[in-house]
Amino acid sequence: MKDRELVERFQNGEKSAFDELVKRHYAETFSLYMRMAGDEMLADDLCQETYLRVYRGLTRFRNESAFSTWLYRISVNVANSHFRKEKFRKIFVSDAEVERHPAGEEPDDVWTHAGLWPAIKKLPKKQRTVVMLRTFQQLPFREVAKIMDITENSAKVNFHHAVSNLRKELEKE
Repeated sequence: MKDRELVERFQNGEKSAFDELVKRHYAETFSLYMRMAGDEMLADDLCQETYLRVYRGLTRFRNESAFSTWLYRISVNVANSHFRKEKFRKIFVSDAEVERHPAGEEPDDVWTHAGLWPAIKKLPKKQRTVVMLRTFQQLPFREVAKIMDITENSAKVNFHHAVSNLRKELEKE
């Protein structure tokens, strides 16, 4: 059953459809928050807040975009809200955390380069977000654009600038 069908079932009063949506998407959401926060408890708390907001807003979801796009938009908003409230701007994991990737998943070697994470931390917020969604969540630019509420071309340009800035930063080493 597709997400669209589960959303419609939930909107028609079948509350168990929400449980299935959570089961399908929780690991992906948790992984995103682990990359952003680097802390399992915080990632779990942010997931809970995200799915609470999804539950509250799902009856108003119009299925004009993919459920996953809407979920990522909520996830990014929850993270931004949390970090803004806490005035905690270091939203990416440290080099030590990269070595402890969640659930035994091995990242590509290029993404474990010791100097990469400090370089990513130096990127402007929009570029960091595009890199995280495009590279680590493996989303197409169209989805990244919808999540960030920017044009697809803007997502591509931000990604290009991010890669260029990362290359410059890594060449300094």
